[in-house]
Amino acid sequence: MTMTPIGSNGERGRIRRRSPWRRMGALTVSAALVLSGCISIPNSGPVQEGNGEVPESNPILPFAEGPKTGDGPTSIVSGFLTASAAGFASDFSVAREYLTTEASAKWNPAARVVVFDSGALTPEWDESTSTIQYTVPVAAEVDDSGILVEAPDGTREPLNFRLVLDADGEYRIAELDDGALIAQANFDRLFLPVALAFSSVDRTTVVPELRWLPLNNGATWAARELIEGPSPWLANAVVTGFPAGAALEVDSVVVTDGIAAVQLNPESAGTPADRSLVQEQLSQTLETLPGVVAVTVTVGGVALGGDGTVTLDPAPVPDGNAVAIVGGRLGWWDGTDLFVVTDDVGALPRGSTEIARSFEGPDVAFLVDHTTLAVSSALREGAGGLIPFSDDLTALEAVMDYEVMYTGRRLVGPSFDREGWIWTAEAVNAGSFVAVQPGADAVDIDAPWLDGRTVQSVTVSRDGARVAILSREGGQQMTEVASVVRTEQGAPLTLGAPVAVGTDITTAIDAHWVDNLSFAILGEAQDEVPSSLWVTGVGGETTLESATAGAVSVTARLGQSSLTTVGTDGAVRSRVGNGWEEVVTGVDDLAYAG
Repeated sequence: MTMTPIGSNGERGRIRRRSPWRRMGALTVSAALVLSGCISIPNSGPVQEGNGEVPESNPILPFAEGPKTGDGPTSIVSGFLTASAAGFASDFSVAREYLTTEASAKWNPAARVVVFDSGALTPEWDESTSTIQYTVPVAAEVDDSGILVEAPDGTREPLNFRLVLDADGEYRIAELDDGALIAQANFDRLFLPVALAFSSVDRTTVVPELRWLPLNNGATWAARELIEGPSPWLANAVVTGFPAGAALEVDSVVVTDGIAAVQLNPESAGTPADRSLVQEQLSQTLETLPGVVAVTVTVGGVALGGDGTVTLDPAPVPDGNAVAIVGGRLGWWDGTDLFVVTDDVGALPRGSTEIARSFEGPDVAFLVDHTTLAVSSALREGAGGLIPFSDDLTALEAVMDYEVMYTGRRLVGPSFDREGWIWTAEAVNAGSFVAVQPGADAVDIDAPWLDGRTVQSVTVSRDGARVAILSREGGQQMTEVASVVRTEQGAPLTLGAPVAVGTDITTAIDAHWVDNLSFAILGEAQDEVPSSLWVTGVGGETTLESATAGAVSVTARLGQSSLTTVGTDGAVRSRVGNGWEEVVTGVDDLAYAG
């Protein structure tokens, strides 16, 4: 039986690119070996110089032992899986000893890598067909470019091996599925999550794309994938300096004393600005790898050069201050103390909710009665000019000054991007978003795939190249990310096709980016039990946490340790270890920039 693709995130139909796995030869691992450990890389914050330290030990691989005389069918298949694990550091020649000559020639482990939940797999021998079958609990799939797609809980696939007796009367595998199999624990140990560095359209900001590549020769795999470019779903929202025809001249990136030497072919030489971008991309990608502190690049044996005009900065990170709605007033929380505007500023309009803060400048956006998107600059001085909040503050009758930016029927909460555009959408959607900016005309952004859905949340990534959308269709929760295509001046033009992310997410109500590659999703509020809280990576794995009972909104500054919720009781709670700590009360809504 052929192993069929899992997931439905739009990647299945994409154009296949030249496969780095074929150059590797094969990828398969033992179904029996279980290793622990995890490798991670930074995916947000300022670019850091590598530490030059090489891991103290290499991943432990099983001993590659060929078939023994007289091995039965089960022993042959088990031995094949075990020997295949050693192929991560070799050419899989020992594993191929378990195959017939014809099967070895046809077997293509490059087709995909299936990650299964760690644990023993029980074989079933069918003597009538000479077939051994495993039923594999699938956790995720990694394609030939290192793109990971999670499988819904409970996904299982059959894996079949048909055996024959060779001329010597020994069992050998004659038919097996294309693709590779790896236990989750082995995958965590033997694959490296690498953030490939691409550029925003204005060539100012890093846009990372996460790939999962073999730890062995990781610099080579990362360089190859970077050169081949972004995934099709992201391609129109980013820029790469590598021209068509670019490739490694020597099919290896050698790291010596912490310096990764990248040798490109002559076709890799673009314009001076492109060459400058290439240097930035390679440096910011490879210097995140263990043991790499610097990167040298040559084209046809000559130093890459470039005009030095491109410097990719990290996406903006919200500062430690959040805006709030408190007792009908606009508020400011510095992480410790809560302040509100003075009486002379006035109150927020009645029915104000869903507050958002810009990355730069004093602008605060909010909804009025869920029909009007409004903006205020009353917090232009931050905490300066504000007063401490107390329960005995006088209720205000006068309404503060604000600017109406957009009016709809029922809008979802606004989200600022780094360019200062404010995004929202109709909850009952007809296939579009709207983006507005003070002093500019509103931009209608087509999203025909949203037509007929109920939109719950819209949040733009900090690099501005992606937007995460929560929506429901026919009672099914949808969690998707789409690329944002912009002009060079930063104005949004259109969206790419959506990609499904996250697994097993039930009813959700709010989302907020946690860093450059992941966002938090808050489940529907529960009165007596903690609400669900998922953190899902774009190209990564989803983890299920729990918030507190009655949580209705979530925000974050940087990383999961900064996750903050607001409850129906007005309490703001921040993440502390595996639990939550109440930090302030009396708040109707609160949000960091974004």
